[in-house]
Amino acid sequence: DFLDGEFWTPQTAMLRSLRDWVLGADRDDLSSALSIDRNPTITEILRRRWPQLQVTEAVFPETDVHDLSGFPDDSFDLTYSHQVLEHLRKPWVAAAELLRVTKPGGLGIHTTCASNPRHGPPAFHDYYRFLPDGLGALFDGAEILVKAGWGNRQALAYNFGFDDGHGDLGGRRFHRAIGEPNEENFPWHTWIIFRKL
Repeated sequence: DFLDGEFWTPQTAMLRSLRDWVLGADRDDLSSALSIDRNPTITEILRRRWPQLQVTEAVFPETDVHDLSGFPDDSFDLTYSHQVLEHLRKPWVAAAELLRVTKPGGLGIHTTCASNPRHGPPAFHDYYRFLPDGLGALFDGAEILVKAGWGNRQALAYNFGFDDGHGDLGGRRFHRAIGEPNEENFPWHTWIIFRKL
């Protein structure tokens, strides 16, 4: 249930929300997907709903999401990314490419962070943070079906102020009392689900 033992993680509420939306989706026609990284958690959620889904992974550096010219227009029923957009040099270019390769009527699911310590270097860069509206604005030409975030002041203070030994980003595990509340004005993670027009 996206918990670490009995503890919530920064992604628990987000992954539960995505799971619930995907499992409740009234679409049976999705058979091809493009993931711009290796996303086993999101892929598993998607395959629970669409077991026939064939996933192509476009992984950097072999594939640069800023230039998906190796894929024709309207190639995939679904495109998705999980905590990747903040690491892209020009996420608006990548978003346009992701939309281009999504079939009309196809879906996009993308997650990122609104507030997090710098992470990634030296393996990869870290450039941006996205509020829900900013994340939605990247995908011009899409109907936004879900635009959401999770976070609260206590969780953010814990993340920035305490190293609990569960990663190099600060506090990463919460008691339920911190994990359950969501304060819209204090998002940690953000996500969108869209349909290409």
